[in-house]
Amino acid sequence: MGIKHYLLFFFPSLFFFQAHGREADTVEAQIAVQFIREQAVFTAELPVLQGIPGGRQPFYTYLWDFGDGHFSTAEAPTHVYTKSGDYDVTLYTVSNYDNGPRPKRPTRKVRVEPGNTGAQKVTSAAEQHFFSSNGIFQLTKNANALPGEDMVVVAGIKTKEKGKVFLLTNEKIFESPGFVYTGQSTYNGEQLLQLEDSKMLQGLWAAVPGATVTQSGSPDYGIREELQFTEKEAISYFSDLYGSYNTVTAYDVDAATDAQFSLINLAITPEMLTDTNATVTITGVFLPETGPATVHRLDVPIVTSHDPNKMSLKQSRLSYRALSRRKELTYKVQFQNDGEGDAKNIRLEIELPEALDPATFKLLNLYPAVDSCATEGLSCYQYHIKGVDTLVFQFNNIALPGSKAPDVHDKDSTRGFIRFTVQPRKKLPNRPFRGQTNIFFDKNEPITTNFATGRFRKGFSPIVFAGYHHFLQSPEREDIGNVDNPARTNLKNGALLGVGLAPIAPYRKLYWQVELYANTYSFTESRTIFEYGTIQYRIPDSDRIQTVEYERYDRDTETKYLQLRIVPLHIRYNFNSWFSAGLGALANVTFNTSHREERTYNLILANGETTVQQPQKVDRLPASRLGLQPFVDFNFGRTYLGPVLGLRYVYGGNQGQFGQLYAAWRL
Repeated sequence: MGIKHYLLFFFPSLFFFQAHGREADTVEAQIAVQFIREQAVFTAELPVLQGIPGGRQPFYTYLWDFGDGHFSTAEAPTHVYTKSGDYDVTLYTVSNYDNGPRPKRPTRKVRVEPGNTGAQKVTSAAEQHFFSSNGIFQLTKNANALPGEDMVVVAGIKTKEKGKVFLLTNEKIFESPGFVYTGQSTYNGEQLLQLEDSKMLQGLWAAVPGATVTQSGSPDYGIREELQFTEKEAISYFSDLYGSYNTVTAYDVDAATDAQFSLINLAITPEMLTDTNATVTITGVFLPETGPATVHRLDVPIVTSHDPNKMSLKQSRLSYRALSRRKELTYKVQFQNDGEGDAKNIRLEIELPEALDPATFKLLNLYPAVDSCATEGLSCYQYHIKGVDTLVFQFNNIALPGSKAPDVHDKDSTRGFIRFTVQPRKKLPNRPFRGQTNIFFDKNEPITTNFATGRFRKGFSPIVFAGYHHFLQSPEREDIGNVDNPARTNLKNGALLGVGLAPIAPYRKLYWQVELYANTYSFTESRTIFEYGTIQYRIPDSDRIQTVEYERYDRDTETKYLQLRIVPLHIRYNFNSWFSAGLGALANVTFNTSHREERTYNLILANGETTVQQPQKVDRLPASRLGLQPFVDFNFGRTYLGPVLGLRYVYGGNQGQFGQLYAAWRL
């Protein structure tokens, strides 16, 4: 038995890929071209796709850059060059439902002889259907954002006005930049601009009288908004728009009678993985020298694999503080008919996270664009809630063409989607939540999408406290002196006020909390002191002062204290959204804020005993004291954000044991 047989016996997976054509990946992707008179016919040799076992049949999608400012998304396109010369042709491919690596981008230098040129330009189907949103300026993409790969954004403009195009990427609402600009085509004389001068930008914005705003995400959403500006409003609008992005690139465009296309290359960083299954938005702005601007927003889902059937969340890293105020979330479910025939009925069974309320469903837009079945139309949509958390949305009597149909040239026409918002339930646990969709095409088995997962960003919650401090055991005092006679003492408890800081409390995980607060208390004391002495005594109804003996006096004192308490170590745990507990230790420093003393002397006079009161001056207060005390704490109420009632027991030894009843609010 040879070595290969041994390896096959013990490690059969080593030969799985070879047996199924994986060695084709070693074949470099190549472009072939053949001229038939003035038509250049392009084909590509690509690695054999490896489908996921039990999954859909994989297929390629294409973006051809013909090197002269024109492009196509056909598998084997034809193109007519109007001028002879050398052209660099590039093919960008995306492997859908594929389990293998993305093939390298093939390029080829094509020489066009004078006999192979045509007098009339022939535009591809992709170019003909490009300006579906506004007819002037639009963006499209060749792929979704897969971290570690790249994508192409096609910026198309059709205007006789000179102007500037701005591309805004990397929204600030996401934690890390995901797109890196790596270059673009300049077939139409595009001149890249430096954007360091903010005054120059404000000067451009001030001259804009209005804007047309549209949005798409393959296919077009059908959203169109017309805005009118004063000079101040224009500056404010564009300042806010540009300020919401981390990266802005720009270039000049010349006036032209035909549409101009620029292919912009963006690398996708691995850091974008932190927001997988979110949807980012790239915004393009065309500012003509005169007249209104055109703003186009392009939604780009972040994916782990290229699958045209997907569920995504607009922002997967969320603020718990904002969402707990019943803010809405935006979801998108997209699908593609990858068969040969039309799909007539499509049903989306959307399993929403339990944290979200399906009764708050609000449809934003959809494709195919049909009306509600309540209008009694033949082609329509309807939806209902199934069970506790499943939303069933159905397209009835439509005709969504298949991507493999021979007469389909616009791939967007084979895709559909719904965009909708939904709100969280009143009880919102601070933990990740995820949803998924089962897509039914007619009577076929369902296609299950990815999980669209929402997670909460790490944040901090300021806390304010107010309550009552009660000693269970009086602290020892250093300011009472050594007196044998018993005293009548009274401890008066006081209020407490404080602030704290903690992470927005995670769901069923330990977390820390720091606090700084102050409380007051006071001691009053009455004590009889037996001793002989003399004092100066003013005789009533006269100005005479004489020295008089006394045998005892009563001393009444009141001492007020302020305690500052720092809690550097406090570990908490939320058992649910209504009850939490904590353990920790606090350091405190006690200040003597005031001390008042009054004496009542029992005088020995010739005509009998009498009493007289005299206030005493206190030269200094007792020294401050430091202490460290452990505690246990319980909260009842809105343990994540909002109001709670707290009960804390602190053991202090000679520093006193006490309890605290307080109200707190986590902001």
